[in-house]
Amino acid sequence: MDQKASPAAFNADGNNSNQPPEVIALQPLAVVDHLCSVTEDTLKSVLAQEEIGGSRRISQQQVQDMLAQIGEFHSKAGGSNANTIRGLAAGFGVQCELVGARGYDEWGAMFASSMKRSMVGIGKMRIQQGPTGRCVILICNGQRTMRTCLGEAARMVADDLSVQDFSGAKWLLLSGYCFYGKQLLQRAIELAAEAKVKVALDLASFEIVQSFKQELQDVLEGGRVHCCFCNEDEAAELIHKEGQGSRAQPEEALAYLSQHCELAVVTLGDKGCIAKRKGEQEIVQEPACSGVTVTDATGAGDLFASGFLYGMLRQYSLQKCCRMGCLAGGAIVQTLGAEMTQANWKWLFDRLHGALAASAVRDSATAVHHELLGCYALIEKLGRGVVYYGSARLKQDSPHWGRAVELGQRVAELLGCTTWSGGGPGMMEAATAGAQSIKAAVGGIRISREAGTTVRTASYLPAECAVFCRFLSSRKVALVDCGVRAKESDQTAYIFLPGGLGTMDELFEIMTLVQLKKLGSKLSVPLILCNYDGFYDGLMNFLSTMVQNGTVGTPELTNIMVASSNEEVLDCLTSFYKLPRTSHGTQLTLHRASSLIKRDSQKELPDVGTMSRVNSAVA
Repeated sequence: MDQKASPAAFNADGNNSNQPPEVIALQPLAVVDHLCSVTEDTLKSVLAQEEIGGSRRISQQQVQDMLAQIGEFHSKAGGSNANTIRGLAAGFGVQCELVGARGYDEWGAMFASSMKRSMVGIGKMRIQQGPTGRCVILICNGQRTMRTCLGEAARMVADDLSVQDFSGAKWLLLSGYCFYGKQLLQRAIELAAEAKVKVALDLASFEIVQSFKQELQDVLEGGRVHCCFCNEDEAAELIHKEGQGSRAQPEEALAYLSQHCELAVVTLGDKGCIAKRKGEQEIVQEPACSGVTVTDATGAGDLFASGFLYGMLRQYSLQKCCRMGCLAGGAIVQTLGAEMTQANWKWLFDRLHGALAASAVRDSATAVHHELLGCYALIEKLGRGVVYYGSARLKQDSPHWGRAVELGQRVAELLGCTTWSGGGPGMMEAATAGAQSIKAAVGGIRISREAGTTVRTASYLPAECAVFCRFLSSRKVALVDCGVRAKESDQTAYIFLPGGLGTMDELFEIMTLVQLKKLGSKLSVPLILCNYDGFYDGLMNFLSTMVQNGTVGTPELTNIMVASSNEEVLDCLTSFYKLPRTSHGTQLTLHRASSLIKRDSQKELPDVGTMSRVNSAVA
């Protein structure tokens, strides 16, 4: 779950009652999509002499007749902005709310139920007399032909809006379809400015741009639209001039949009997208996802906006925002309609974070997925670094405490990266305290209960530097990711201070991931055992026993280093990353677990009697 939300906190209106929404979307009228997958023959029969593709208005009776002729269809809540915030809320765990109107009928009730089920707040939706909007979508070979029935539908008008509709949000999402309501879009932008809410505008369709070009240009040039989305057809029409022969290029439209908006994005279909920030020369390009089989293009642009907005909310780079958008758009076209299935989200998640994170999403898949998104947002914000593992039970009176504090400080000085831990007490707190003493960056992936404690412990970490997980699987995956080297220049490490069962669990998991080459990067990461006072001697004997019995190969332990002191830990890191040594520093002997085990493997295994005495001592 995103770190700011808990599934249990949603009230009867679908939203989290404890927090204001991050994104509010204006959809003047609710729309229910009737999705019909048809053959070419059926399509021609239903449309008669009408043109295939595009959109056209029809009556309520024509909707009924068309659906009766087709026979089999699926009904889902639709509408561009509803699709976008449903993706943000249900898939990315963002607090969202929908402002608009629905009819007092069964289709309006279905629309509201669908939004609530997707955790979208609907407390500001007006219920009006009249029917709910409907749209028949005929899908054949991935192409859509839409027939809409909106003429008599219940809808919101400009005078219905107030500043309270948008207060407290970070972003207001608007669609070009709002131009169909007189001064509705302009009124919404004025109120957003009054409420100090940023505006994201999707140009909606080629027909909208063509019909309302002057109004649209006036709105954009007014400087109150902070982010603008459009596809290449909409972009070309937006800057097309009377008498101009050739079609405008997407880059030209991007240049125009980025003059007036903080962010401009043009989607290019199977070529991906381009984006640009106001005042910057660089054009960011992101290719479309490979290996995608298109079932239905409905909602591709809407879900692209979901992914892109999520990246913006979490302060990702523009390149990653584009990647998030392309992934979400690539996921939705693999299913029928504009509502992502669990399989769609898993596909996106696999592509975004890799097999390691995907393996954590088993039971309670949606909650684990949201927790991981919150964790990765924090990692993206603070940067990867050195991850410390160790016992939560060891306190300040332990001989290991002072060593851990010193180590946290000196490693932070040496590598200059973020100090990560599980954010719990004991060794995790000690190493973090050392980094904090020199004002180095710190972060924590916390769990509700650490071993040896009975309640959630108070945090020594700044609130903005920690995230809580309810599921151990998401916490473990995120902590591993904190130390993965994404590029050659990254200087990270996994450092194991004295610890208990949980520490051993984490250690053997990382060793297994390295063995199977599933750590998430081809770049090696040093794994260091802090063998203070011989704490890990017993473990080394156990690993030696496994090598002797052929259950572990010596080469698999190459990157595990054993350090008896903090000086040796620093020497390990200096040697691994080929860092310059201080003038007074003396190079120590580098101890790799593989070499120690190779040396010890000549010794005889303990006899049964010795093992029995060990077992008795442990008991």
